[in-house]
Amino acid sequence: VNTIDSKGKLSSSPYSWIFPLSFNPPLIGVGVGKNKQSHKNAEKTGEFVICVVSPSFGQEAINCEKLHKPGDKLWEKNNLHLQKSKKVLVPRIKESQAILECKTKKILEYNGDHIILVGEIVCAQTQETIDQVDPLLHLSGEKFRRIGKQLTLQRNK
Repeated sequence: VNTIDSKGKLSSSPYSWIFPLSFNPPLIGVGVGKNKQSHKNAEKTGEFVICVVSPSFGQEAINCEKLHKPGDKLWEKNNLHLQKSKKVLVPRIKESQAILECKTKKILEYNGDHIILVGEIVCAQTQETIDQVDPLLHLSGEKFRRIGKQLTLQRNK
């Protein structure tokens, strides 16, 4: 998840709790640690970008979770590249196969160690067709997984 502070400095951090909340309007939730800069930036600037991590740059993305000083360009140190977003000021990671540009709608706080950052998706793009996107899923600790074979099932609507 990419955010910028009020001075335009980028914060780029990997998060594994990302989940859809609504089709109409298109809302998405991100579980973020209460002390993380990401939700503070998203609240102040009103924007954030979800850059879907794939196995091709998984380690580089995870390296961006390292504790660092504001202004340390961890994405640059890990050979990741920025690209201008279409609808928000927050830049995207060029290596991402899928991007969700979001406007911050709400920060949900509760009695826990994380908040839920709620965003409205204002632009969604993939480099490939959606069937070719290969997201990296975090199970726990150092365990990650790829999505397996796609299934098509008839829905009862």
